[in-house]
Formats: sequence, C-alpha cells, structure tokens
Amino acid sequence: MDKMFFVAITRAAIFLPSLFLIEYYFFRYLHKAFLELNIFKTKQKLVRLFLFILIYINLFPVFQTIVSVHSVIYPETDFEIPKSFIIDYLFRIPSWYAILIMVQIILFFASVHLIFVFLKKIKLSFYQRIKIYLMRYFVLLLIIFIPYVLLRSYYDYKNVKVEERIYYLNSQKKDLEGLKIAFISDIQIDRFNKEDRVQNYINKVNELNADIVLAGGDFISGDSNYIPVVASIAGRIKSNLGVYSAIGDHDFAGFKKEYFRSLDSVKSALKANNVKMIDNGNLLFYVNESMIKITFLSNTYIKAFDEMIFDSLARSNPEADLKILVAHQPEENVAKKAMSYGYNLYLTGHTHGGQINFLFPFKRISPVMFETKFISGDFWFDGMLMIVNRGLGMSTMPIRYHSTPEITLIRIKVGKME
Repeated sequence: MDKMFFVAITRAAIFLPSLFLIEYYFFRYLHKAFLELNIFKTKQKLVRLFLFILIYINLFPVFQTIVSVHSVIYPETDFEIPKSFIIDYLFRIPSWYAILIMVQIILFFASVHLIFVFLKKIKLSFYQRIKIYLMRYFVLLLIIFIPYVLLRSYYDYKNVKVEERIYYLNSQKKDLEGLKIAFISDIQIDRFNKEDRVQNYINKVNELNADIVLAGGDFISGDSNYIPVVASIAGRIKSNLGVYSAIGDHDFAGFKKEYFRSLDSVKSALKANNVKMIDNGNLLFYVNESMIKITFLSNTYIKAFDEMIFDSLARSNPEADLKILVAHQPEENVAKKAMSYGYNLYLTGHTHGGQINFLFPFKRISPVMFETKFISGDFWFDGMLMIVNRGLGMSTMPIRYHSTPEITLIRIKVGKME
C-alpha cells in the first residue's frame, strides 16, 4: 500500500498543478485576445464566462484525482465515479477535450509568444504596435484547432490501418517463404470502445487471411462484464495456425484489486473461444521441415519481466528457424536480451502509439514519451525487428489523437534483403 499511496499522491501532485498552470496560461491570453480584439463589450461578462468554463471543465479531473487518492488510502472501499452516460458525455469527455485543445494551442502559441516577449524587451514601442498580431494569432489557433482536434480524434476513432512489413529471414530453407503473421494488441473493450468497433477491427484482421494471429494482451480495460463479450468476438478471428496472446496490464483489472482472478477469467473465457493466452511460455510449430518458435513473455505492471524465466524460455529450442518474442510492454533491455538469443521479431504493444500525439514541428509530443522512447513503429536491434503496435483501445482519456488504430501484417521472405 505504501508504494501505491506514493504513486497516487505523486500523480496527483503532478497532474493537478500542471493542469492549473496550463489553464492559467491559456485563459490569460484568451482574455487578452478577446479584450484586444473587442470580441466582448464588457470585461465583467468575459470574466463570468471564463469562471463558469473553468469550474465546469475542472469538475471531473479534480474529483477523479480525489477518488483515485481516496481508493489508495482506503483500499477496503469500492467508491468510484459512477459509469453513467450523463457523467461521461457531460463531464468526462468535455473535460478531456478541453485539456487536449488547450495543450495543442499552447504548443503553437508559446513558441511565437516567446519571440514577442524578446521584442518587448529590446524595443517596447515596436512591440506595442505589433502585439495585436499576437492576439490575432491566438484567435486563429482557436479557430483552427477546435474543429481540427474534434475531427482528427473522430477519424482515429472510426478508422483502422493495416501496417505491412516484410521481414527477410536469412535461411537456406524455403518452407517459411510467404508466411503471413498478423499482430494485434490492446483491444481494451469498454463502454467507449464498444462491441461494433471491436468487431470491425477483427473483421479487418480476417480480411488479411493470416497464417497465424498473435496478440499483445489487454483485451479489456477494467470491467469484468466485458470479458465474455471480447472473448466471443476474439473467437471469430480466422487463422490457419491459431490465435495466441501474451498477457497485458489491463487483463488484471477486471475485478477491483483481484488481479489474478481477473487474469484467470480472461484466460478462461478466451480459451473457451479458441484463443490461447500464454503466461511465460513457448509455442512450437512446424511448417514442413522448418520450426517456428514463439515465446510469450509476461511483462506488465503486475507481473514484471523476469530475467531468469526469459533465459530459460530463450534457451529452449535454439535451433528454431524463426524465433518470435511476444510481450505486452516494449523494453530496451528485453529487446537486447532477445537479440542476443537470436530472436528475429519482438512484437509488443501497450503504448497505443502514444494515444495522444500533439502536433508540433519536427517532434512527436505525447505523454507516453515520459514512460518509453518506443512509442510506435519499427526499431532494429541488429537483425532483430521490434514492432510496437498502436492497438485499438484507449486508457485514461477515451480519446485517440494522431494515433490511428493498427493491425500489423508481417510477411516473411526467405533470403537476404534486396
């Protein structure tokens, strides 16, 4: 409990002050822009409007933070914010969109604002003549980014991309030529990521006619009621060699604080639908005379990477012609270990591709960058390719922004890269 209490307090101590600082900066210059451009006739009306907006958008994040800390201090209680349509769509989602829009605008405004601050320091009279352009720029950003953020997040909610890779396998055998591996991760079904969206994702997997389908875990978000639902949908995946998954963080979250009961329920429901979830184990296949070895490594917050277990799994069947490692979280030390054991592919998810990726010139800015540098895409470790799949679901905020859901299709070619 001491560790969980420390984490909860630390998150609250970082999140709320950061949020209030963002809001202070944003509304200060929104206020200046509206007054400078005479958008509101009286200052009092503007202040009252801003006060109402601030109270409204802060109700959910403040209360959610209090509830999170309370649940750690008093773990025996089951108090949480009710899951209701009114709370979700009148408070939760508007609050997250407001924060998202404010941060996106600030990223573009602050850099230009710094230039104006410098001009003010060196030549005050010149600054007084041009400062109106700074206010116009702020309003322009409002006009651009309010609809853009809403439309882009809607696009990322409705669409799925199939990202194809070709992996050249250095082998004398031709048995694995043309093998197709589909990799999915982080389905995370819940009341925001509903059945029809998950089914659409699975339909696109089936259109690929993959020889084998692998998954990085996280079939649920945190509600045990969705375990049989997602298992039934996952059971509709078509594959010649079957469907297999590693365990994910959220697979432990179906029952509050009953982590392994949740994992057992997810595994049992998936197994009943012909999807096998493997907790630290190897899987062997033969395609004619060629052996495929797939290692499923448990690497989550609840059940972390165990080096001794991985060593044991990796040393087994070293003669395999194609070696694949599947784990939920991407980690550099795991990748280097896998490379040293001759694995060809390391398939992972967890990050949701950042989930929230702010527009900014020449740089991806996402909260996930504070956890890992492996946000999405391909990372080479000598001859081993690590792929971080963007997945489908959403965590914390029920929004994806510049992170279109992904299905990874890997085609095996035998021979050296052309």
